[in-house]
Amino acid sequence: MRIHAMQKLAVLSLLSGAAACAGDDMGEVSLQLATRRIEPAAALQGAAAGQLLVSLGSDEIVIDGVQVVLRKLRLDGAPTASCPEDAEGDSECGEVQLGPVLFDLPLDQGADAVFSALVPVGTYDRFKFQIHKPSDANGDADLVAQYPDMANSSIRVTGTFNGSPFVFASDLTEVEDVVIAEPVEVAAESELPLTLHIDAADWFVNAAGDGLVDPAQANDGQPFESLVEQNIRSSFRAFHDGDADGAAD
Repeated sequence: MRIHAMQKLAVLSLLSGAAACAGDDMGEVSLQLATRRIEPAAALQGAAAGQLLVSLGSDEIVIDGVQVVLRKLRLDGAPTASCPEDAEGDSECGEVQLGPVLFDLPLDQGADAVFSALVPVGTYDRFKFQIHKPSDANGDADLVAQYPDMANSSIRVTGTFNGSPFVFASDLTEVEDVVIAEPVEVAAESELPLTLHIDAADWFVNAAGDGLVDPAQANDGQPFESLVEQNIRSSFRAFHDGDADGAAD
């Protein structure tokens, strides 16, 4: 399943701990995605609609598209009597059974809602998800057949580096545990707008922070692979964003 940034998918009955939490009041969480920062390390300049132009030092990257495959999205908070900790010390009542899903990240200003789900009322302070590499071997045959460019790639970026076209593809696969900037409260019969900000502008910043690396030189086995993967790991933020401007309220 692919979810475009401008399309909102209503997700029903998506709780891993639904049976344990069945008697609880529920609230709705609307997940939004954003990529642009208010004050990024790499300067963001004007670009055509649907593009992200990044300039740092003498280097310039124009990003035309960013695709990310995610699954096992989950809000975490303090355990309650109806949603106790499991053997690993987690409470899974806020887990959304969605994915793997291919997301086209929005490159314009602001945050775009991509789906909503019901979760138990309570206070949540972390947002977890898995960056996932789809392949025929792990049951993702339908997704790979529909989007063959994503075979064995969890992240794909296209654009130009200093005027030359590039394709960056990463097989990064790991769980991200993102601390929510300020804990958020899910109230009964209300909607909580939560933005996951993915700072794609800084993915290709060099180690010195004074220029950009060629994304084509960050592919599997290339010299900047580890650097860009670490930049990706550091690029996630989650926060309440009621006005969907891509910044914490």
